[in-house]
Amino acid sequence: MSGWGTGRVGRVLVALGGLAVAACVVLVVWTHLGQRADERSRWSVAVPWRTSRILEEWLGLVSVEFIAVVLVIAVLLALARRRTSRGLAAIVLVAGANVATQILKAGLPRPDHGIGSENTLPSGHVTVVTSLVLAALFVVPARWRRVVALLAAGAGTLTGAAVLLQRWHRPSDVIAAYGVCAVFAGLGLLLADRTSRRVDAAWTGPIRVESPTGSVLRRHALPAFAGALLAGVFLLLAGMVTHGETSNVVVGAVVLGAMGVVCATLVALVSAGLDALPAPPAVSEKNRARPPLG
Repeated sequence: MSGWGTGRVGRVLVALGGLAVAACVVLVVWTHLGQRADERSRWSVAVPWRTSRILEEWLGLVSVEFIAVVLVIAVLLALARRRTSRGLAAIVLVAGANVATQILKAGLPRPDHGIGSENTLPSGHVTVVTSLVLAALFVVPARWRRVVALLAAGAGTLTGAAVLLQRWHRPSDVIAAYGVCAVFAGLGLLLADRTSRRVDAAWTGPIRVESPTGSVLRRHALPAFAGALLAGVFLLLAGMVTHGETSNVVVGAVVLGAMGVVCATLVALVSAGLDALPAPPAVSEKNRARPPLG
């Protein structure tokens, strides 16, 4: 990813997110074979009732009030750091992803192939959690970004697995939710890239652009994939097992592994795109040793 700017990462996210949603709809929701595979995958793994209660409580946090509180905190943090462009991007990301999810869920037709005709794609719970943790990435200082990336990928992966284990959603619903978030995270990056020099400069003075040292993808992929892996380890330690046929060992591993990879890749790309945004104003000689606030 060396040499990739924020705008390019944003465009890639929009394209990949759109393709992910389209693939889930056309290849899974609209075909008999896709619906059957999706439904079987939903029942491939299970957890003990105690773990199920924990997951239900985690998912129970999601509400309109929860979204509003977290988004307000994110915007206030951006304003406190004089990064107005990132606060605006966070609003676009969270509001856009969640509104789009509800529109798709209400408007997409689901052919009746004997597996249920009510559309559940994309998952609203996964969209809420993933969009909020990505919004947090937008507004935190650069020195916190790796830690937040680890937590973001872990929370996004755990939520995707939770709605599957609770039988609330199918795997395609989860992947589509990640895709919707990717689209609006990409739009948020494009917005921040276009406006940061004008909006943020009005608060901070002239803004310089710096190229980060080392491989951006390596710096951000490692914590993101570690977060997704930790979510999987937690579920295994909490008693997750395969359900039904022996072959579901493979099915469950592939499904949950795909969720983790998709979520971690999304978080890593967003984090890398933010790393390429304009840096803070040049510091004085007195404060030059202090780390950037990025």
